[in-house]
Amino acid sequence: MLGISAGIITLSGFIPQIYKGWRAKRLDGLSYLMLGFLCTGMFLWIIYGFFRNDIVIILVNFTGVLLNIILLLMKFHYGKISRTKFHRGL
Repeated sequence: MLGISAGIITLSGFIPQIYKGWRAKRLDGLSYLMLGFLCTGMFLWIIYGFFRNDIVIILVNFTGVLLNIILLLMKFHYGKISRTKFHRGL
């Protein structure tokens, strides 16, 4: 139960950032490098979970990787929109 609770609380931290980025249509404050490190670390936790045969570690970190990918895609997409507006003079 402790691992499940920790996972839910940790993953919940992504939701406000995703929501804020979606509403503002920008994620300028997020670093690609930070997201990359976080995603890599979570991927390593998934591998560790397989070695330990721990489904909670695997599922929590798999979900974290998916949420991280969503943030990466949003950052790329909204950054592309911003660059297009800048080049058009909007």
